[in-house]
Amino acid sequence: LERVGLGENYRKKCEELSKGMQQKVQFIASVIHDPELLILDEPFSGLDPVNSRLLRDLIDEQHKRGCTIIFSTHQMYQAEALCDRIVMIHQGRKVIDATPRELADRFNPREVMVEPLTMPGAPSPNGDTLAALRSLPGVERVEALGRSFELTAREGVEASSLIPRVVEAMPVARVEVCRPSLED
Repeated sequence: LERVGLGENYRKKCEELSKGMQQKVQFIASVIHDPELLILDEPFSGLDPVNSRLLRDLIDEQHKRGCTIIFSTHQMYQAEALCDRIVMIHQGRKVIDATPRELADRFNPREVMVEPLTMPGAPSPNGDTLAALRSLPGVERVEALGRSFELTAREGVEASSLIPRVVEAMPVARVEVCRPSLED
């Protein structure tokens, strides 16, 4: 209880605790006997970012001690960050069963993120930058995202082949291929 910030609440009934506190109590009850198998269903529901991080660290500890963990979530970024293997079920059928790396390798990235180099006091990228990026060979679409731009490669064009074209067209602070996330 002390470790998860609930030491002062040890006499309270669960009904008196917030949803996040209840989540932590449920986790403690699940691991206090050092199980070999731990099944977690949406364990981060109702937790703020600080407590989500704490719970993630506690889950990692269980994994490191050799516990097998089955983790159910609709939040793909959590599955991507925590899981060694992803199983996705759609309408009762398994449609994916792979490691996060295997999944990433299945889908070639098509996006390149570009942040033009701007000098102190210079205006942010303008329509000229947008037009220059749109005119590059192999670019299907360009989207402005604040001071950065996301380029989408045409079908059949390797996203990485756009990098030298971008660098040749303008000075850049950053240019990188963006791998699709599990959610994508």
